[in-house]
Amino acid sequence: MSNNLSIIGAGAWGSALSIALSENFDTIYLHTHTAEEVQTLKKQHPALSVKYADNVKLTFDLSLIKESRSVLIAVPSYGFSLTLKNIKPLLAKEQAIAWVTKGFDTSHQGFLHESFESILHEHSSCAISGPSFAFEVAAHKPTAVTVASKDKGTRDYWAKILHTQTLRAYTNEDIIGVEVGGSVKNILAIAAGIASGLGYGANTQAALITRGLAEMIRLGISLGAQEKTFNGLSGLGDLVLTCSDDLSRNRRFGKALADNQDVKQALNSVGATVEGLNTLELILSIAKKCQVEMPICEQVFQVTEGNISPTQAVNHLMSRDQIDE
Repeated sequence: MSNNLSIIGAGAWGSALSIALSENFDTIYLHTHTAEEVQTLKKQHPALSVKYADNVKLTFDLSLIKESRSVLIAVPSYGFSLTLKNIKPLLAKEQAIAWVTKGFDTSHQGFLHESFESILHEHSSCAISGPSFAFEVAAHKPTAVTVASKDKGTRDYWAKILHTQTLRAYTNEDIIGVEVGGSVKNILAIAAGIASGLGYGANTQAALITRGLAEMIRLGISLGAQEKTFNGLSGLGDLVLTCSDDLSRNRRFGKALADNQDVKQALNSVGATVEGLNTLELILSIAKKCQVEMPICEQVFQVTEGNISPTQAVNHLMSRDQIDE
């Protein structure tokens, strides 16, 4: 099998990775969601500043997966299971598969790796996460990510694939912790955007990140994750990045909510998938079952449901009973 890579999903993240990894493969097939996208994207994704390399081939033909040694899934979480089902008939046992999708599988009400293992049980699951804005990865700015798999051979394989002059991968066996971090941080970034949009400063942001990390850790441990994972790239690293910079869709969405836009208007303002909103209700449902308190995430939910204003959400958090840190 040729040294080719198929990336399923030609959004900003999939496109950025095709650019960053172009020197590691003979051909990278960048699979679009529609046939029209092959023409509209052409040489460059509109959200990125760098053109596709010559060996990146945009295609709507999923059968080209058969020509690839490795398959990387870069679709939104709501399309994850369907994508797996669509590519399953095309896969060979020896092909390596991983995903850069972040979030939970709302259609299956669980982890992405659980959906993967139920659909593609002949393959080892592998999640790739960490602090990585697509714009900066495409521009070849130094970036580090985490490759998580229960199988050492699988995580080592993908860590090697992801190694370039400006991209470095660390390995981790705690796929639950990596997925929890990659999901919860999006919700917390919405909270950070709300606070920023209300005019609050660095003190507020630092408090949100710190207390948000505590929520993330509580949920993760209750689900079987290792606490140390949340001090790494896929936990604290991704949380700081997503909460602190307006390249984050979730943060921009939160700022729009603070500007008295409703959810539909805020989504239109962002103009792209907001994963924190997609998984918010499911994560709170899981937390409730695990008897885990997530007050920041809960207030974000109340704002998105229109039950309270952004200012009321902040006031509620500040008026909670005093507790030990």
